[in-house]
Amino acid sequence: MNCKVRFAPSPTGLMHVGNARIAVINHLFCRKNSGKFLFRIDDTDVLRSKKEYEDAIKSDMNWLGIGYDETFRQSERLERYHEVMQKLISGGFVYKCFETPEELEYKRKLAISKGKPPVYDRGSLSLTDAAIKAYEQEGRIPYWRFKLPNKTVSWNDLILGEISYNLNSVSDPVIIKADGTFLYTYSSVVDDFDSGITHIIRGQDHVTNTAVQIAMFDEISKGAYQVSFAHLSLLVNKDGSQFSKRLGSMNLGEIRAQGVDPMAIFDLLATLGSSLDTIPFTKIDDLIEYFDISKFSTNSPKFDIADIFKISRKILHSRPFSEVAHLGISEKAYEVIKSNIESYNDFSVWGEILQSGFNAKFIPAANEIKVLRSFAQKIDLLPKWSKEDIENALKAVKAELNITSQELYHPIRKNLTDLDKGPNVIDLMILLGKDETLLRMCKYS
Repeated sequence: MNCKVRFAPSPTGLMHVGNARIAVINHLFCRKNSGKFLFRIDDTDVLRSKKEYEDAIKSDMNWLGIGYDETFRQSERLERYHEVMQKLISGGFVYKCFETPEELEYKRKLAISKGKPPVYDRGSLSLTDAAIKAYEQEGRIPYWRFKLPNKTVSWNDLILGEISYNLNSVSDPVIIKADGTFLYTYSSVVDDFDSGITHIIRGQDHVTNTAVQIAMFDEISKGAYQVSFAHLSLLVNKDGSQFSKRLGSMNLGEIRAQGVDPMAIFDLLATLGSSLDTIPFTKIDDLIEYFDISKFSTNSPKFDIADIFKISRKILHSRPFSEVAHLGISEKAYEVIKSNIESYNDFSVWGEILQSGFNAKFIPAANEIKVLRSFAQKIDLLPKWSKEDIENALKAVKAELNITSQELYHPIRKNLTDLDKGPNVIDLMILLGKDETLLRMCKYS
């Protein structure tokens, strides 16, 4: 398959799960079909676009492992947009308008009150030269609309199936605002055409845009350019309510900061909304082979941020030591703590705990001090440092003080690690060694 896709975020905010889903599916579809991936920065919104947002998006892309073959910013292509614009004006496909926002709102409400769809009435097309001159003398600056053809646009969507859209039910889209800013609907078409994009994969909320943009593609290319479309059903919250990608908890930077494995995001977003099972793949290549865009449905999938963390834990527990060796934990230590690793952040936590001389902040109660003192005295006398000998020492303390297993193990664990739970205490002490274990107990011996 001849395949070229694009991911085109606007640097007007941070990357969220909704954005990431589009990036992930475009990436997988592209690599599945041995295609090319264009990373485009849609920064024509000068007021809202920020360099720090662009940098953050790039950082998130790198973290996820989404590589791209080409990249550019829309702000670098303004001259090209003007060039195409002049051709459209000459052909009569673009016209200037002078209505104020208040006048447009009045027209919209008037149409609704008459039971008509709130579609722009093309009033500016009938303006005389005198009327245009009067508006200009009044100080009004025109904005520009693309004149949609009077026809029905159809396409075979890779997910939604056959779609038909009557362009008479849509307002002629504004493509240049009065301040000279090019809008997404237009600039995106020019970029896609110039870049040779073959497949546009995006959310279902873009279906109307697609109908309008097909008309633009047809005019700009004179019918010679064809693009395939796939519209993904939109995410909803786990309770079925409308999903907001602007929720702070959905910020990829925040998810990343919690130590999530990036493959967990890939695994979930690559299958959410499809009939494919979510499998905790640890490598993108395996997921690429498994991915199938034809398995996506039109139903809105429920997204729960907790699922990402569940998948991440499964991935972490399945990773061999060679893939985490750079995180500062020895192989012996990894085998002991592996099942207790919840996130990548835990590696630094355990790295600190396992350092020689670690001093827990735990303040034991009087009865707990008795447990720690008795245990320290008994292990100090052990001739060997083996699991069996340590276990016998623990049993002796339990019998001597007539306490439960919880009353025995909890203060020892807290004193060794400052944590309420963790790996088997005996395995942990074997890992630490007798000297280090005694050092941590010595203040109670």
